[in-house]
Amino acid sequence: MKIAIVTGASNGMGREFARILDTQGLEEIWAVGLEEENLKQLQAELKTPVRIFAVDLTNGGLEEIVETLQTEKPNVRWLVNAAGFGKFGRYDEIPVSESTNMVRLNCECLVSLTEHALPFMVEGAKIAQFSSVAAFQPTPYQNVYAATKAFVHSYARALNVELKPHKILVTAVCPFWTNSAFFDRAERKGEKVVQKMIALYEPKDVVRKAFNDMQKGKDFSMYGFKARSQTRLVKFVPVKFVMKTWVKQQKFDKRYK
Repeated sequence: MKIAIVTGASNGMGREFARILDTQGLEEIWAVGLEEENLKQLQAELKTPVRIFAVDLTNGGLEEIVETLQTEKPNVRWLVNAAGFGKFGRYDEIPVSESTNMVRLNCECLVSLTEHALPFMVEGAKIAQFSSVAAFQPTPYQNVYAATKAFVHSYARALNVELKPHKILVTAVCPFWTNSAFFDRAERKGEKVVQKMIALYEPKDVVRKAFNDMQKGKDFSMYGFKARSQTRLVKFVPVKFVMKTWVKQQKFDKRYK
């Protein structure tokens, strides 16, 4: 049975990726997410049969998917790791439990699902690992999130080299500011933390670019001229200056005196 596994499928870029994979002749899409109602809507929308996993990957959900993989032994043609979350604020405003849960979901669960799925992947299979533009610079007041995405970016591109002999592609997908439910969890209720975005892209555009890049065999995908320009620029600017600019841009220097 040829399948795709898509995490974060109840919203945003995961949901858009599931929609694109509906055209790929798969026998089943395993849609993983927190919001069961959204997953049911996706199931009703797609032509490909959708198996719903309405689970929290950090709390038993990962084990459920791995057990299903090992029992059914499907042919995993696509793995899309789009689940993840971030938090804005100073380190002492974010509970330690949330910071460590961020690391668990964004990094540990991603690695675990990837490496449990790999025995069921053969030549031509593809893995999309969702990183972020935040991976390219340390980001004060979003420090754990940016660090997790730097991990994902490095892991994805290195794993791609290791899997070349098996002709399995791993692509680091690095979105910029994207119009999604990310902000619902990243910002505290009733408080807008992000003060400035130089661009705000749509999930379907980011995902379409990622899908097309993967079809071309690329190990890296980033949508948008402004996103690409920023990540190129920070390579040539001192890290302290980059962080200082970010802090001033978002007015954290005024908030945290």
